[in-house]
This record gives sequence, C-alpha cells and structure tokens, in this order.
Amino acid sequence: MRTNENYVLREIDEESILIPIGEASEHLNGMIHLTPTAAFIWKEVDNSNSLEEIIQKLMEKYEVTEEIAKRDVYGFLTELYKRNMVLEIPELKDNVETLEK
Repeated sequence: MRTNENYVLREIDEESILIPIGEASEHLNGMIHLTPTAAFIWKEVDNSNSLEEIIQKLMEKYEVTEEIAKRDVYGFLTELYKRNMVLEIPELKDNVETLEK
C-alpha cells in the first residue's frame, strides 16, 4: 500500500494540497485541495499496513465511529485508487472492479 510518487503533499498556509508532478502533471493541470481528514488518510497510506489500521487511527484522532471512519477511508481511497493516485491496496482492487462492472 503506497501513494503514487507522482503526487506530492504540501502544507501551505495550513492547507493541504496534492500537487501532481512528472507524468501526473500531464493528466492533471492544477492542484487538489484536501480536507484535514483527507490529508490524514493520504499520509497514513504510506505509514500503515492495512486499511483497517488507517480506520483505527482515524477513529482515535477524530473520535469518530468505526462506521464513519470506514466510510471516509474507503470512499476517499477508492476515488484515488481509480485514478492511480494510490497503489497496491488489495482491499480496494476488488471493490473498484465491482464498481466498474
């Protein structure tokens, strides 16, 4: 599980922004502004071993229920996975293939 190295997270004036570089900049002209929760999830992709671990960390940090944490993690990362912004997440591969059918 990892983020695509063609996207760099930058913190600018307390805002989290994903900036496409390299090949990604050819497909996306601009920046992606992230909410604090989305930025937290993005960072945890490279620091966690599973989506369940990210869900647990999100529950602890934001004091939300497991249902809300799962919805946020799966929802956000599914969209990124479909766009190749996050890679090698087996739990999402089957989920995305099912959605695309």
